[in-house]
Amino acid sequence: MSSHAPLLQFALLSGFVLAITLAMLIAACERPLRRLLVRQAPKQRARLIWWLLVTPALAGIGYMVVTIAMPSVLHDSAKFAAACSAHSDSLWHLCVWHPSENGEVTWLWAVLALLMGYAAWLVARAARSVWRVRQTLVTMLRLSRRSGHADNRLHVVDVEQPLAFACGIGRGHVVLSQSLLDRLDAMQLRVVLAHEQAHLKHRDVFWRLIAVILSGIHLPGVRRRLLRDQELALEQRCDFVAAAAVGCPVIVAEAIVAVEKIFRHHAIQRMPLSMAFLSDFVPERVQALLSPDRESTSHLGSLLGFAVVMFCSLSAGWLHHFTESLIALLAW
Repeated sequence: MSSHAPLLQFALLSGFVLAITLAMLIAACERPLRRLLVRQAPKQRARLIWWLLVTPALAGIGYMVVTIAMPSVLHDSAKFAAACSAHSDSLWHLCVWHPSENGEVTWLWAVLALLMGYAAWLVARAARSVWRVRQTLVTMLRLSRRSGHADNRLHVVDVEQPLAFACGIGRGHVVLSQSLLDRLDAMQLRVVLAHEQAHLKHRDVFWRLIAVILSGIHLPGVRRRLLRDQELALEQRCDFVAAAAVGCPVIVAEAIVAVEKIFRHHAIQRMPLSMAFLSDFVPERVQALLSPDRESTSHLGSLLGFAVVMFCSLSAGWLHHFTESLIALLAW
């Protein structure tokens, strides 16, 4: 191994330890967090849930980068093997473990290789799913036709199954089926288009895809529930945008119920690169539209952000002690 191997080893360990610890902390606080989030307006709720999904992975990656960069930035990289806030006579930097006097620990490379392999598998699985869906959507768009609507991003496909979704991570497109168009009146069509255009405006497909990829560090049950909560928040936010466009939330609620009746006898196919108008949350969406407005300002996001920053800053202390003790116990 090169002289940089110990630094790389404890940088990787630092990142994984912090990411896993944050994921466990979110899992432990999931119920109270979800109770707090449900009181937020859809716009704030969607943003906060996105950060809950991606924070462990982003914090771990950031922690790893800083662990490697800080010694070089402070021009004293030779001291990295004993650099920690617990040592007043050496260079301070973020770490959760001190390599041994002989450098890296051989068996720890195997553990890190397993963790990195799992992370790579999660990314590869997500990329494979996205690629397959992209091919399907590209074929669908190629076979579609322009509707003649003022929005040139609207595509119509001649299929029997009702379809209504926004797709794409760039400029995006709205796809409707002719069978659905034939059964919608003018106001219902206006609601559907306003809803899907809101997805495109906020780039919901792109941000949701990032959340799906980076949330793999979470426990499966926690991840599944948070992703569903995020999808509901995104749909509700676009419902309110559509309500503002047509001037009445009741009209949007009626359109949702009408489309649900059309879709009732057809299975809903989920695609990672799209946001469909009809979802599993029809009662929740209708209830939100018919309920009094929630307070649009909230300090919950600032409080959660401050808590994460404090946790990361303090982790160089107690996480360092815990990780070193665990490695010493395993190596004993």
